[in-house]
Amino acid sequence: MELTIEQALQQGIAAHKEGKLQEAGRLYRAVLQAQPKHPEAHNNLGVTLADLGRLDDAVTSHKKAIALKSDYAEAHFNLGFTLKELGRLEEAEESYRQAIALKLNFAEVHFNLGNTLQELGRLEEAEESYRQAIALKLDFAEVHFNLGNTLQELGRLEEAEESYRQAIALKLDFAEVHFNLGVTLVDLGKLDDAVTSHKKAITLKSDYAEAHFNLGFTLKELGRLEEAEESYRQAIALKSDYAEAHDNLGVTLQALDKLEDAEVCYKKYISLEPGKIPVVVSRGATLFNQGEFERALSVFDSYNTRESRARALESLYALGRIGDIYQRIEAQAELDDDNLRVAAIASFIAERQKKDTAHKFCRNPLDFLHFSNLSSHTEDSNSFITEVIEELCNIRSTWQPPAQSVRKGFQTRGDLFKNPKENLLALKSIILNEIESYYARFKNETCLFIKKWPVEKNISAWHVVLKEQGYNVLHHHQTGWLSGVIYLKVVPSLGKDEGAIQFDLAGASYYDANAPKITYNPQIGDMVFFPSSLHHRTIPFTTDTSRIIVSFDLNPKAANH
Repeated sequence: MELTIEQALQQGIAAHKEGKLQEAGRLYRAVLQAQPKHPEAHNNLGVTLADLGRLDDAVTSHKKAIALKSDYAEAHFNLGFTLKELGRLEEAEESYRQAIALKLNFAEVHFNLGNTLQELGRLEEAEESYRQAIALKLDFAEVHFNLGNTLQELGRLEEAEESYRQAIALKLDFAEVHFNLGVTLVDLGKLDDAVTSHKKAITLKSDYAEAHFNLGFTLKELGRLEEAEESYRQAIALKSDYAEAHDNLGVTLQALDKLEDAEVCYKKYISLEPGKIPVVVSRGATLFNQGEFERALSVFDSYNTRESRARALESLYALGRIGDIYQRIEAQAELDDDNLRVAAIASFIAERQKKDTAHKFCRNPLDFLHFSNLSSHTEDSNSFITEVIEELCNIRSTWQPPAQSVRKGFQTRGDLFKNPKENLLALKSIILNEIESYYARFKNETCLFIKKWPVEKNISAWHVVLKEQGYNVLHHHQTGWLSGVIYLKVVPSLGKDEGAIQFDLAGASYYDANAPKITYNPQIGDMVFFPSSLHHRTIPFTTDTSRIIVSFDLNPKAANH
């Protein structure tokens, strides 16, 4: 006996639920052969094709269903899901919003819209969608988890912690939620609680290498070095090419005075990350700081990375071997032509010896300072600055972050311009315009700093608030090309250059009080641009107030303007 269209459709749905996808597809096609304009059959066939991995064919079926029935909310939702799987996120968003407009008001559609917006980097909108999903379904644990991820990325860590704990309370007991909670707790400084979360993640997923690594990091921060070593070794056992684990294990072993084992870890890290040196001070840097310059030079020469070659030059300077510095710079000129740590010492040596080196990045970076003010880019710079500061107040910062130049102050983590709001987006535009003015001013210079000017205007920024007695130690930006500071709030100089920025050819590893330097006392709204190879510091101030800046780097991602 032949099946009616309705019977074939219902049998197709039943087969699909039982996982018999080929049979379901056959039944839906039978319906369409008998009635080609059956929207539900087209939609159901699309869902089946998507489950079979035939996503492009699924899109075609969903679109046929919608063409036949434009107000078919479920088809719009299913089309959105398939488009998202294909990575066509803007189209997926449009389909989800169409489903919602057609009163498909259930939690899953808001959840999926939130996931799409999160992938598009529109985090505030994603948060709104997740909260709408929760309003419709309070016990939707996955939404609480994804909301936690969004809040974490927005820097709202206390709220992220709350969302992760809510997900766990709703029995979302899988490793990733405990892992992400642990990451958030570390950022909040709740290290003991973070240990508990990472251990729970490992209990649920014993081969979770990243959880072992983060547990090691947290234990190290707590001073529990032997336990940290064990966790890092477990991470490496699970993932032998885990570069960061080798590096951090090396740091931990160095702290435990297991120097030979630490050196093995550093060398493994270098083999996995060619061109890099361990992020934290290696044994060579430790020897240098102890005044063991010959031994430090030997360690640096064993690496042959960008940073180790530069550090070797600094060791040679400490040993007084100036001729060897010139020879090495010449021998490695092509290899290190954009190595800013080499550029910095080359400028210093050339000035001190009154003789150019073979390094052509920027002979005298002090000649490339550039000054402007926000008032030349906006009608009411004071109001604009106030609005920028208000936005910055909502971005989490860290007190004296490790491995940074800030002392007695706060600095944000990550890139301010990754997902900027209105005023930070405007500030980014102003910086980009001023970069063009900078290049126009210096474009006829023959140094590599100008000749290899980055084509892509890829800039990253961070925010620093210095408090009383605050300052930045002498440093330069090794991974930048052009750097800059925008002054949103300044402090009184008191006739002693307090709070001023000082540029110096000397560096911390080759300091010379007589080296050329320029001191600049900024005013509110000032923009100061300079080559990233140029050392600079902030002079401490004694006024009980805050000095507020935004700093940026133009990053070197191509050559030739």
